[in-house]
Amino acid sequence: MSETILELQDLRTHFPITKGVLLRRTVGTVKAVDGVNLKVKQGEVLGLVGESGCGKSTLARAIMQLVPTTSGNVILEGRNLTTSSTGQILDLRRDLQMVFQDPYASLNPRMTVFATLAEPLLVHKICGPKDVAPTGGRN
Repeated sequence: MSETILELQDLRTHFPITKGVLLRRTVGTVKAVDGVNLKVKQGEVLGLVGESGCGKSTLARAIMQLVPTTSGNVILEGRNLTTSSTGQILDLRRDLQMVFQDPYASLNPRMTVFATLAEPLLVHKICGPKDVAPTGGRN
C-alpha cells in the first residue's frame, strides 16, 4: 500500500467579519474552508477545481500554514503542520511550492526563466551565486 504524503483532517479556515472602527466586534464569519478531508498518497496527483471564490487558494495557503487554520490538522509526511513551530514551518517551506493557474499572477514577466529558478536557491541559501551561474547561453 502506498505511503500517505499529505493528509487533511477536517480542515477549517474561517475569517471573522468585523464591524465598527473604535469598538470592533465580530458580526459574522466567512467559512472559506470548511471541513476538508483528503489523503494524497505517494505517486498520486491531486487537482483542485472549483468556481472563483470557492476557497481553492485559501486551502493551499492553509496547507502551507500561510493563513491560520481555525481547526483540523495538516499532516505532511507524518508531521502535523498545525502544531509545528514557526521555525519548523519556515524550514519546511524550502521544499514546498504553490503553483497557481494564472501565469501573470505567478510569474514575474521581467525575470528570465533562469532568474526565476535561481532566486529561491539563492534566497534559501541552498546554493551560492557561483553555483547558480549560467554555464552557457543566455540567462
